[in-house]
Amino acid sequence: MKFATGLIALAAATVMSPAMAADINLTTEEYKPFNYTDGDKIVGFGADQVFEVMNRAGLSYDVEMAQWSRAIGLAEKKADYCVFTASHTAERDPKFVWVEPLNVDRTLLMKKSGSDVNPSTIEDAKAFTVGTQSQDYTESLLKDQGFPKIDAAKNMETTLKKLDAGRIDLVAVSEAFYNSLKKDGKDVDIAVVLSETVLSMACNPGTNAGNVKKMQDALKSMIDDGTQAKILANYQ
Repeated sequence: MKFATGLIALAAATVMSPAMAADINLTTEEYKPFNYTDGDKIVGFGADQVFEVMNRAGLSYDVEMAQWSRAIGLAEKKADYCVFTASHTAERDPKFVWVEPLNVDRTLLMKKSGSDVNPSTIEDAKAFTVGTQSQDYTESLLKDQGFPKIDAAKNMETTLKKLDAGRIDLVAVSEAFYNSLKKDGKDVDIAVVLSETVLSMACNPGTNAGNVKKMQDALKSMIDDGTQAKILANYQ
């Protein structure tokens, strides 16, 4: 099997014979600027790093773009599956083996521009309805911090529509995602900073340990030679 190049095509859905099975099965979601489709390719500061990691590690791979619940669910259940770009949280820590860091990111609560929703602290924000994406790390983060009114939609697109329509007051997102929205001209503003988190590849514990080491070593080499910094700069 030839190395994949980030092309979506139908490769991820192709039934392969055991002799042709990929070393690693990658799953991800549409979540700009981490990972997203651009024409017939998957790009983003997470995706670009992961594909470079795989190439440097000399590992063959398949990629599937899916809703987050499926993307992370496959990595939880199946050996040799890795999901990206995943936040390394305390809850997730024992469920995966980790290849990191792809980046360090803040998590924010954002509001619709012009809204009179103006919490000054995290405790103030708990009075409001907060939107998120089902099974995203932000849902667990909100629960852990005791938010009583959480609205978890199937995807971020639905959540943003709810914010725009006034059906929710705030949305929990990564700072990188927030910056992407602002760059695209979306009318959103920061309300409160929730936390900082390490962004990673999360692999099923049954994944070949030698391959995990190859991926981690490849990522370290990218950090050491400045490749990671260049990739991140491309998406600022």
